[in-house]
Amino acid sequence: MFRTWLAFDIGTSAVKAALINADGETIRSISGPYETNSAAGGVVEQNANDWWTALIEAAQALKPSEADAITVTGQMQDVILLNDAGEPVRPVVLYSDTRAQDEIAGVLRIIPQEQLRALTGNDQDASSLLAKLRWLKHHEPTSIERSTALLLGAADYGVYKLTGIAFADITTASTTGLMNIESRQFHDTELWSRLGLEDVIHLLPPVQSGGTLAGTLLPEIAAQIGAKAHIPVYHAPGDAGATTLGVGSGESQRPYAYIGTSGWIGFTAEKRADSQTGAFNLAHPAEDRYFCLAPLLTAGGNLDWAISLFERSDYDAAIRTALDQPAGNLIYLPYLNGERSPFHDPLARGAFIGLHSRHTEPDLLRAVLEGIAFAYHHALETLIPDLPTQIMLTGGGTRSGAWCQLFADVLKLPVLVSKDAENVGVRGAVLSAQVARGERENYAPPDFFPIAATYQPDKTLANHYDRLYQHFRAAYTALKDVFQGLSEV
Repeated sequence: MFRTWLAFDIGTSAVKAALINADGETIRSISGPYETNSAAGGVVEQNANDWWTALIEAAQALKPSEADAITVTGQMQDVILLNDAGEPVRPVVLYSDTRAQDEIAGVLRIIPQEQLRALTGNDQDASSLLAKLRWLKHHEPTSIERSTALLLGAADYGVYKLTGIAFADITTASTTGLMNIESRQFHDTELWSRLGLEDVIHLLPPVQSGGTLAGTLLPEIAAQIGAKAHIPVYHAPGDAGATTLGVGSGESQRPYAYIGTSGWIGFTAEKRADSQTGAFNLAHPAEDRYFCLAPLLTAGGNLDWAISLFERSDYDAAIRTALDQPAGNLIYLPYLNGERSPFHDPLARGAFIGLHSRHTEPDLLRAVLEGIAFAYHHALETLIPDLPTQIMLTGGGTRSGAWCQLFADVLKLPVLVSKDAENVGVRGAVLSAQVARGERENYAPPDFFPIAATYQPDKTLANHYDRLYQHFRAAYTALKDVFQGLSEV
């Protein structure tokens, strides 16, 4: 068993580099940011060379000479086109890029959504690579013509630069719309031809399960970052998969909630979740399982908005002051940017319901915190009707113990908070490689997922939150047509 791992997570805003020991404990970690380029029409791009520069600089700062092996995870559902010299042909089209609205409409005229859902496990929209590749063919045909390889996620690119070997992991491939989630193979030639994308087939990368050995670290890169040459490099699952493994949910019946600017409920299952609830089904490294994720478009971002609106700077103080208020009857709908799960409505918006002249700023902040917790409750009970006996929390939102307690009260479940929550993704990347190497029997080894704190629900608040939650559920239904109408004004 390797004693020390150098793990990278090439995320949506920064690359994280960490040294992790064989038991999943972080020795030290560092992050390096890079820019995102956004433009009108839904354009969201990054430069792959920026990823690489940030990775190199983070690794150098980490001084990884003790590392025995490397593993890489990162953002998924990207279009990364390389030429025959292995250089990017154009900026990376990120998963959040939505410029291909006309193209997805064309895809769905040719292949109905129901058929694509059955094939891919998910509904396809403008974020699908089926749409993005058609956009490139229509608007930048030379980008396709000049390319000799297509990579699907940031980890693919990181692994390629570290080893000279290019392939995609099965989890990332399943986010793209390009793969049959049951066979775990790219679509057959007939489907590509129907979509006018037959000339893209030769660009598709080989696909392997997350955790697979890619190759060994190139000597020139080892010298550049201060690592040992020729140590093995493993391609972990994409970031959502790695996080699910790292938080302890890689085996069935272990749901968790990720609380960041956006968020999700995640778990591992033997059957696909109903994608009509907004859930995503991703291929698990194990052949007979799926990562099921219910994404919330704006989770902690609601709190960011409220803190900014009220010109606060101290998050902890604002949360404590808000939750020192007695539980009241003010409801907040946390749909500032629409919602994905457990319903899909891009026109949904935020709302305070039940405002009274006696309400104060802390009352509004408490309602925001409760509304976010209610949204997680809604997603959890939709995906898992037989609620679990406990739930793990991870992500930046867990820094506030008071907010974690609120989650326990609203969910009426014991809440366990991950220790070292900021590094669960790189921990999961290490675990994926250990299982692939046969060093771990499964994705839930004992003592690999340390708990920082446990919060028990306050039973005296159960009836209050049951009642308030039912009104929360009814509020969106009542306002759905209003949101639609406002979008037309």
